[in-house]
Amino acid sequence: MQDSNKDPEIFRNEPAGQETAGQGTVEQAAAGQGTPSQENTVQESDQSRLKLSIKYAAMSFTYWFASCFGIYLTTFLVSNGWQTTQVGLLNSVNSAVGAVSAPFWGTVSDKIRSIKKIIIVLIIAAGLTFALIPFMDWKIAGISLLFILVPLSTFFKQPLNSLVDNWTVRSCNKHGLHFGAIRSFGSISFGIVGLVLGYLIPKINASSESGMLGTKLTFPLYSAFSLVLLLVVLSTKEDTYQGSTRRSQSFREMHFGQLFTNYYYMTYLIYAMIIQIPLSCVFSFFSYLLKDINVDINMIGYVQGLKAFIEIPMLLLMDKVRNKVPLYYLLIASGILYMLEALFYSMAGNFLHIMLICMLQGLAGGLHIAAGSNYVATLAPENLKATAQTLNGSMVSIAGILGNAIGGFVIQAIGIRTFYRMSAFILLGALTLYMLSFPFGEKVLHLKRPQIVKHGAGHSH
Repeated sequence: MQDSNKDPEIFRNEPAGQETAGQGTVEQAAAGQGTPSQENTVQESDQSRLKLSIKYAAMSFTYWFASCFGIYLTTFLVSNGWQTTQVGLLNSVNSAVGAVSAPFWGTVSDKIRSIKKIIIVLIIAAGLTFALIPFMDWKIAGISLLFILVPLSTFFKQPLNSLVDNWTVRSCNKHGLHFGAIRSFGSISFGIVGLVLGYLIPKINASSESGMLGTKLTFPLYSAFSLVLLLVVLSTKEDTYQGSTRRSQSFREMHFGQLFTNYYYMTYLIYAMIIQIPLSCVFSFFSYLLKDINVDINMIGYVQGLKAFIEIPMLLLMDKVRNKVPLYYLLIASGILYMLEALFYSMAGNFLHIMLICMLQGLAGGLHIAAGSNYVATLAPENLKATAQTLNGSMVSIAGILGNAIGGFVIQAIGIRTFYRMSAFILLGALTLYMLSFPFGEKVLHLKRPQIVKHGAGHSH
């Protein structure tokens, strides 16, 4: 029978040959080959990992639970009569702000050597600003105040994803925790909320005078549930910068050039930016695709909920898979799935088709979430991991600027379905170039490809 003091296998990812406080390895002690003190150390280590896993699982669960209420921004704008060009322009401004805010907050967290403090500030600020959005669609000189408020909220809200992931990934690698299992709790909460909102919001809207009450309520509810996330963050001890001799470092000491001269990190950043140009549009203008097939746009919750549940198997398998194949293989696989998703959306004829196609997005997302964060973490130097992760998020935002700026005009010119078909070909082109970057780096630049990194082991194979 399994020892009740040991953490469940789902959370455990023991580094091979990790030494205990005494002599010998964890494997020896666990097998009864060590002293009683060694066995106690192993049990304490298992208990400590279980507690840490529960903490980070709770953080992932509450973050994505709250985040699901934030998916109705475009739906609110469309219901309020905004045209594709207006939505595209606002999303471009949002992306521009995100491109600055993500690396800004990441760099600040690396400088003060605390991700936790920055996350606390961002949760409070994002909650206060996001809740006001449905009440501020006023126009001054013909321009909506949302062109100020939404980007302001984005400045605080968008970096949270990268920072929460960065904190979790680093702790998982440090303590031998199962990142995929922990992150799957976020997909579970997002999926539950998405499906519930997909059912409730159309009913609440239908019973309200304005026809938009349910959609409007998602904004203050995001802020309310963010308070639960705040409590989890406050109760979680931070040790990501533990062992550093100083609590802060100067910008000169951070040596940013280490990132920009890393060939495989930079090729991934460029690839991530290119694929996010069409992918940002696939999400931003999804409500218009639903309208094109005569589906209530507020049913987007069903799509996002199902997608989140489909991510879970990929996340749970991630740590076993990454011990067998390089992470960039998984990124390429996710790129293929994203390309097929966009292509099939261009042929969708009803809501059942949409629900089936979104499963591809779930599979792709599960691969990309875990592989992307871990790939960046393995390539970045220790003192720049948060900067590297948020810079990756910044590339997504820069892509969003380009995609959303032209997306609305392109859709008006060629139609939503042709637009999705064009997005598929852009994704195929980006994927092809990314795949070619590896033989180029190896054969021309004589740079060894990133190898398989055993989770928590700290060495390559």
